[in-house]
Amino acid sequence: MIQLVMLLVAALALALDIIAYKQLLRSKTNRITRIVFTIFITLANLLILIGPALILFPTSNEAEQCLMRVVNLALTLYILFTLPRILLYLFTLSTRNKRVRATGIALSALLFGTLLYGITITRTDYRLKEISIRFDNLPKGFEGYRIAFISDIHIGSMCNAERELGKLSHMIEAANADLLIFGGDLVNLSYQELTPSITKTLSRLKGRDGTIAVLGNHDTGTYLADTISTPRSVNVERVCKGMQRAGWRVLRDQTEYLHHNGDSIAITGIDFSETLLCYKHSFDTPQEFDPRPIFEGVPQDIFNITISHLPQLWHPLCDGGYSDLTLAGHVHSMQIKAELGTMQLSLAMLMYREWSGLYARPKGKLYITDGIGYVGFYGRFGANPEITVITLEGVE
Repeated sequence: MIQLVMLLVAALALALDIIAYKQLLRSKTNRITRIVFTIFITLANLLILIGPALILFPTSNEAEQCLMRVVNLALTLYILFTLPRILLYLFTLSTRNKRVRATGIALSALLFGTLLYGITITRTDYRLKEISIRFDNLPKGFEGYRIAFISDIHIGSMCNAERELGKLSHMIEAANADLLIFGGDLVNLSYQELTPSITKTLSRLKGRDGTIAVLGNHDTGTYLADTISTPRSVNVERVCKGMQRAGWRVLRDQTEYLHHNGDSIAITGIDFSETLLCYKHSFDTPQEFDPRPIFEGVPQDIFNITISHLPQLWHPLCDGGYSDLTLAGHVHSMQIKAELGTMQLSLAMLMYREWSGLYARPKGKLYITDGIGYVGFYGRFGANPEITVITLEGVE
């Protein structure tokens, strides 16, 4: 779906560029202006080809991180210089009306400024989001318990990982949370992103009761070109060890019990297993996913929080009565979101039934965070990176 959208955008931009160039030839514009315009549109259109071109060349896993940064930068620049150009063309190519043209120029400049702001500011403008969720079966000992929830850090995609993670750690510390939960996708490509200095910074990301984490699709090593020298199982093991060195407790289809003020709740972490790998880019609920073995031995009457990187798993988890609150990430709101009052708009809404924020059904609730990092391009447009602090509340 995303590839199709980008293909349509590229085709539209190229077609409009050709029309614009023909109009420029018919006008009596000087030769230097035509040359500058030709160079600009040629370079702008070539940006979208950098990613596919680099994929054709074999590379080592060590060099792949650098290649990924080049591709991300190219796509970011392509978005920045293409979308405003298309908007400008739509207002100027079919009319000579000065007011219409002026409107097109103004809107194009506004869009360019908005995109630039998303690349330079919103990308690391972490928002602390406080919400309270009420449950009629919450143990009294957990009334007011505060959970800081983050997901999708994607360390390898960060422009300055240590600085950005340092900022994140200060905000989490200030949130005064009892527990930090991480919802997967710590790395972007490889365990090698977890350098000693990064791991040391990650160790500061915690609540009073520590940090509980699960794996996401990017943590499995499936995006590495060379899975012979670094098999998926090796990458997963080393990512887990990196989390553990940071003091995080990793749940892989496992349940941990929290005790607070004389009461207990269960925290279950869904592992990103081979079954789920087939659905890492799917929008459907995995039909093969069976939660029963994961919850075997977990008391049915205990209050349960389940961490699932994929939000699509909420339906079988909720319908089976396994999870009172499911925490998920993965979607990022596709890093593009507009909020109009209580209404949220994003391309993600065309692909996912649940994609951002809080959802409720009779047997359970789901919260999907917009995540922390960024993938594909260096920017977040409206979809600010978020730290969600969830306060658990019982019935009044």
